[in-house]
Amino acid sequence: MKITIKQFALSLYETVDGKSPNQVKAVIKKFVEILAENNQLSKAEKITAEFIKIWNNKHGIVEARAVSAKVLEKPAVKLLKDYIVKLSGAKEVMLSREINKDILGGVVIRYGDRVVDGSLKTQLVDLKDKLIK
Repeated sequence: MKITIKQFALSLYETVDGKSPNQVKAVIKKFVEILAENNQLSKAEKITAEFIKIWNNKHGIVEARAVSAKVLEKPAVKLLKDYIVKLSGAKEVMLSREINKDILGGVVIRYGDRVVDGSLKTQLVDLKDKLIK
């Protein structure tokens, strides 16, 4: 029977959840050995990505990305995190930030399969479309 990436990740999660750091280290070492014995080390990256999704989901963590035209100050980052918590119902937000001067101003937030576009560029395009109609 072939084991899927998701099954590998779920079994790894169930094995390490609630364990001490030393126990986790031992489990991961054994897990890698099992992958190597079965010639499945090439799946390690995908298993890791799926494990992170499962871990975050079970612990109420949302990974989000904020794209802005300039560096966001700490108060703005806190407001964004609080906003994403409110929208998603998460307990915690891991926010990565990116600078893209093409959006002109504002911020574009991506988390899960959602996008909240508060960029100045999008607002200008929308205004132009409304004026043309």
